[in-house]
Amino acid sequence: MPRRLAVGVGFTGSPEQNRQTIEKIKVAEEVGVEAVFTAETWGRDQFSLLTQIALQTSKIKIGTGIAPVFGRSPAVLAMTFATLDELSGGRVIIGLGTSGSRVIEHWHGEKFSKPIQRTKEYVEIINLIISGEKVFYDGEIFKLQRGFKLLFEPVRKHIPIYVASISPKSMQSLATCADGWMPIYWPKSKYQEGKAMIARAAAAAGRPADAVECVANITVVINPDIEKAKVQAAGPISWYVTNMGDFYHEMLARNGFAEEVAAMRKAAETSKPMPFGTTPEIMAAMGDRMLEETAVFGDIETVAAGLEERRQLGVDLPIITMPQGSLKEIEHTLGTLVS
Repeated sequence: MPRRLAVGVGFTGSPEQNRQTIEKIKVAEEVGVEAVFTAETWGRDQFSLLTQIALQTSKIKIGTGIAPVFGRSPAVLAMTFATLDELSGGRVIIGLGTSGSRVIEHWHGEKFSKPIQRTKEYVEIINLIISGEKVFYDGEIFKLQRGFKLLFEPVRKHIPIYVASISPKSMQSLATCADGWMPIYWPKSKYQEGKAMIARAAAAAGRPADAVECVANITVVINPDIEKAKVQAAGPISWYVTNMGDFYHEMLARNGFAEEVAAMRKAAETSKPMPFGTTPEIMAAMGDRMLEETAVFGDIETVAAGLEERRQLGVDLPIITMPQGSLKEIEHTLGTLVS
């Protein structure tokens, strides 16, 4: 059996580039990668790419990483996922998250209100719709009382739902209703602690303690030049800590890196990073410990060992960005990481 691994892809290129992406996904499927997740911001929508993937693959699971719980109603998402599940032969994973206030309010035009409660209600309503039952729901946000029912029989009565979360309240909430926890930039030494928190909340809600698996987005850089690899690996976490709202730096501060994130944000005031990049000043403020806790980098053997370490520390399914290179190179890289 291959080691569990998923890849993430964007939908930002030209039609030809996206055809190349699908060819890479076919390679991932052949070597035993378990799932592929698509992302969405304010460019091309993710469901169009998922539809193409569903039609051109046969085994790999397909999911959203993530679909925000604003901009589309729970019913629209449930219909879309049920249709994709039918199209793919039951291979869909539903990945949900909140996004952030800037995108939600200034792209989708919705108020970023009660994100944790909204996510919980989305999970419950989507589960209800996919079950094929009549929909009666009396929530804090949604009141659905006419008993509508999905007009076709879903392939499965339940599609797994994973929720992106890095805050204690959100993690405790998803534990009551979701199938997976999708953290990002979570320190490797804190996975077991995070899973234990979720297990306690799940048990308190009357669910099995192991009802929620950890499906973690992990920054991976494969580069034998260790100094260059460190800079590349530091880019995403630097950008998120200094430019992407409060969730990320607050999470890292709670998990033992308060001094580092404060120094990084201070450094960024005079040493601005490029999008998803870093600067020498921010890297110095970050330090090696934080980088090694939140990213895996180095040659292919080092990266394979780093992913396995995270599996041992509690990550059930690691998600990495689709590797670069030719189809042959991708086959070698992914084959090594799952073997």
